Amino acid sequence: MTKFDDIRPYHDDEVKKVVQELLADIDFLDFLGRYHSPRLSRYVPDLVRFFVRRFLKGQLGSVASVREFQQMISSYAKRIVETTMTEFVFKGVGSLQSDEGYLYVGNHRDIAGDSMLVDYALWLSEHDTVRIAVGDNLIQRKFATDIMRLNKSFFIRRSEEGAKKVYAALLQSSEYIHQSIDEKQSIWIAQSEGRAKDGLDNTDPAIVKMFALAKRKEPLANTVACLNIIPVSISYEFDPCDCLKAKERYAIETDGSYDKPSGEDLLSLVKGLGEFKGRVHLNFGEKIQGDFESAEEVANALDRQILENYQLYQINYWALKLLAQQDSSGPFYDTWQALGGSVKFSDTSEYEKRMETCEEAWRRKWLEMYANPVVNKHMSRSSHLTPI
Repeated sequence: MTKFDDIRPYHDDEVKKVVQELLADIDFLDFLGRYHSPRLSRYVPDLVRFFVRRFLKGQLGSVASVREFQQMISSYAKRIVETTMTEFVFKGVGSLQSDEGYLYVGNHRDIAGDSMLVDYALWLSEHDTVRIAVGDNLIQRKFATDIMRLNKSFFIRRSEEGAKKVYAALLQSSEYIHQSIDEKQSIWIAQSEGRAKDGLDNTDPAIVKMFALAKRKEPLANTVACLNIIPVSISYEFDPCDCLKAKERYAIETDGSYDKPSGEDLLSLVKGLGEFKGRVHLNFGEKIQGDFESAEEVANALDRQILENYQLYQINYWALKLLAQQDSSGPFYDTWQALGGSVKFSDTSEYEKRMETCEEAWRRKWLEMYANPVVNKHMSRSSHLTPI
């Protein structure tokens, strides 16, 4: 056993065994059955399970390597793009070298969609896919863990308690990241823990400190240079989980906390992948370079590119306008005063209908989630912005 076995993705020689276990996993079969045929699963679960297993065996039965698994997954990614997006644009891949390993640090909006689209863009551009950093808080069911590890995910152990265990977990993650880059294996990791449910994309300096932990005796600038850090910006016109995020933020504001129901992360994953997103833009930035002396300086350099490359849509400005009309001062009012004169709206009925699906009490949080990217980008640039 190596020191990374408890967090690393599966190796090729483990794939067949894991696939066979998935085909026999009743929990997995029932989860898929309930998703595709909820009524039948309630009345004839054994029959639905039989057909789900037979279908999966046709899809997975011959898979014997991680690459073969990802080839199978790529067809689903293609279908998701074609059926849930009106446009998928990705930029910046042309400047990447196929024989280099990169540490892609991205803003985080969707549990699985962000990294899937990074992988899909790289796959289409004939680059190798990434190892995906995933918090161990998402490990709720064995089948979900298996699928993630088959798809080159590795786990950041965030659930450890006690200073020594927390430090050991962070050091292990840092060492694994450095080893991966040394092996020319690229990695994708979110710029901060968890999704940005408020629409504010900001890099947590603690993530940068974790990167540097394995090389803590070396100058930070040297560590940053050897990691080949690339900022990545992803923007969804519509967030399939917007109401769920608004509900959670409203509960935290009014009650002080939010008790997430069991299975909500899986529900968010399914909604995020399977429901309508409109236009989606993905931008790979330029490698971070500089004589950095602190984690905060690196985080600021990441933020500048992530925000600059973030694509704003008309719904972002529409949400900003509504909040500015509710407020007589503050960031939404001030940003609209600075930018509103340049914004021309077409039909906004689609946005109104979408907002009406969210409970009235949560709508302020819903609007903030869409408006905050405009405020964040404006504060970063303090210059004229034009919606598309």
